[in-house]
Amino acid sequence: MSKWTAKLTVTNTTDQDLKLVYKYVNARNAIVSFPTNIPAKSKAAYEVITPHGEAAGPEIKISLVAQGTDTQRSLGSFDFHVDIPYWSPKNTLSYHCNRDLLCQVIPGMIYDRDQNYNGEVIISALEITDMVNKKVLNEKVQANSFNEF
Repeated sequence: MSKWTAKLTVTNTTDQDLKLVYKYVNARNAIVSFPTNIPAKSKAAYEVITPHGEAAGPEIKISLVAQGTDTQRSLGSFDFHVDIPYWSPKNTLSYHCNRDLLCQVIPGMIYDRDQNYNGEVIISALEITDMVNKKVLNEKVQANSFNEF
């Protein structure tokens, strides 16, 4: 049984630090890198391995939350899970971004029977343009106008 690896490189392009608020690592995995904070405008990697000879595959779950300030609310959170079970050919990869975060995971899938995952996520802030704000405001005004009748 050879060494299996799961690695996710996180690129934080936002102006807020990303804090690790939840983690799960398969008990048979060895942690190579698992940062608790990714500063704004920086990059870090989460990586675990299943040591040679171990009858288990890598599995990690993380939740990162953007850290707001006194004047700016948190942009949101990012959840990620990859499971490459030794006992099954069926691999799992899932992720979710919410609120004002955009997340681009590459590759966004894992093939069954793969023994390794080496991915990257680029986390950025959702840009709200004046045009979007005007459209939302216009929709609210129209909705209120209909309620008056």
